[in-house]
Amino acid sequence: DRDVTLRYLAALSFASVKDTNAISALVPLLQDPVEDIRIAAAFSLGQIGSPKSEQHLIDAFIAEDSLSQHQRFNATILEAVGKCGTRKSLKNIAAISTYQTADTLLLLGQCRAILHFAVRDSSVIEPAATQCMVDYVGDEKIPTPARLVAAYYLARAKGVKPDSAQSVTLGLGFVRATNAPELRAQIAQALGKSGSTPAFGMISKVIKTEQDWRVKCELIKALGTFSYDTSRVLVAEKLYDPNPHVTNAAAAFFVQNGKPQDGEWYWRMARDNAGWPVPVQISLYRAANKNLSFRGDSTAKADLNWRLKQIFQQSKNPYERAACLHALAEHGWNYSWIHQYGFNDASPAVKMAATEALVNIMKRPDFWAHFGEGGKGVRRTLYNYTREIVAGGDPGMMLSVAPAFSKDNPLNFRDIRDSTRLIDFREAMGKLKMPRDFEAIVEMQKVVAYLEGQPAPAMPKIPYNHGIDWGRMQVVGPATEVTIQTAKGNIVLELWPQWAPGSVANFIELASTNFYNGKPFHRVVSNHVIQSGCPRGDGSGSLDYSLRTEIGLVWYDQPGLLGMASSGFDTEGTQFFITHGARVHLDGKYTIFGRVKSGLDVVDQIQQGDVMDKVTVKY
Repeated sequence: DRDVTLRYLAALSFASVKDTNAISALVPLLQDPVEDIRIAAAFSLGQIGSPKSEQHLIDAFIAEDSLSQHQRFNATILEAVGKCGTRKSLKNIAAISTYQTADTLLLLGQCRAILHFAVRDSSVIEPAATQCMVDYVGDEKIPTPARLVAAYYLARAKGVKPDSAQSVTLGLGFVRATNAPELRAQIAQALGKSGSTPAFGMISKVIKTEQDWRVKCELIKALGTFSYDTSRVLVAEKLYDPNPHVTNAAAAFFVQNGKPQDGEWYWRMARDNAGWPVPVQISLYRAANKNLSFRGDSTAKADLNWRLKQIFQQSKNPYERAACLHALAEHGWNYSWIHQYGFNDASPAVKMAATEALVNIMKRPDFWAHFGEGGKGVRRTLYNYTREIVAGGDPGMMLSVAPAFSKDNPLNFRDIRDSTRLIDFREAMGKLKMPRDFEAIVEMQKVVAYLEGQPAPAMPKIPYNHGIDWGRMQVVGPATEVTIQTAKGNIVLELWPQWAPGSVANFIELASTNFYNGKPFHRVVSNHVIQSGCPRGDGSGSLDYSLRTEIGLVWYDQPGLLGMASSGFDTEGTQFFITHGARVHLDGKYTIFGRVKSGLDVVDQIQQGDVMDKVTVKY
């Protein structure tokens, strides 16, 4: 098409559609006279992810660029090859040594390429690529955006474990990242993966002086890979940190890594610090419940289970009640209490947590030893609970009970002879509604296949069902703002319709009709996201439509980005999230449709259960 704008938009649209049939039309655009169109074509070819695009992208790279006029295009080519290329290309990209520290975009493209290779296929790991990323992280002259992606690679790529020498370099990179807390946070993760003596030496030193809450959280998580006896004291100090994200991370450390010899200590810490945030108390009680037994610690064990039940019955916060059920499930004999109180709770979030807690009991590796002679009866009762869930038709509970019907469940419910259960499951699926209950439908299809001894079916495709309200979009401009009012302050958002018009139109429609008013932040993951917009409050809800994923030339490279939550491409609905920091691993997978204009400090304060009192739109 002669229209430059149309060519550009058409080329970029395939970053979201990801149709291999478009490759033949996109390849010629790599030679388009307009660079923005070439960039859009290269980006989309990367998103499509077909090996057929690799050589075309390599051929389009402009090697002779002494004036650096084509760095944006070349950087996009590098990233795209990372999404579709072979090991040979990875080796070639890792071997690049000609980029100067001023070549910000090329260095960023190189790092993104190496990261995408690893994320796409964990078997495609090259030692030279890992060493390149280590060297970049340790070199303060390398631009921070590239160092951040390099650190992400080291922190998240499966199969990558920095050795002792590399850990020393990473430690230097940590010290040299004085003004880059997000970079330090990722280096902390990478040091944790190392598990080496130099890595522990660095972490044990900096955790005592670190001031940024995000970095503290990652340092605490990193200590989980080292000896508990040497990490325990360092983490225990963080239970007194003034930031709730940090105290939650410290308490979670003891849930995940605690030892029986400290079980009574966890109990006493929770019992004797009634002024601590309730989630911290619950986590410590959970750590105690996990590590104490009635045989040797009967007083503490009985007391903590009583206290958890008291917190559950007195709390008005459904997420605290949900956490209590998970803590109670660490003692399997609480199964009937969890069923009685969890299933009858008014909150969908608590019902869902009760289901998850019961499934955790079912999947205990020591199930038969834990229940002893009563095991057969408990197995039958738990199975009956699953039948009750399915018959009830609650989509969140059905989604959560699905893992009970898999080869990972040692109770092997497929062996229980029950001629009516398949009929019940099929009837239950009939009560679910597509696309509103997409996740539950997918999981129930897997359950039926498991019970029939068949392989899991392919994930169903949701037909396009929700057009963009272009009339509403006519009044959206650069000055349009959305304000989220909370008890902790206001979060003001700017929207990016140029990258995600469907998501922006949907968000404004929901905000303008008061849909978001009173909705809780049902999911808060420290140093990751805060998430809201679920009509059920448990993360499984939506309205009866879905949106298409919209991927533009924007990246999760900064705090405060506004993204659409989803369970896969083209499954978005009403739920959205705001990032605590750069979340590079979300790039190309989740729609970005705006950012926080003011109120990032409020975003950092939000905890699970905090409510959006009112959401307003200003044009």
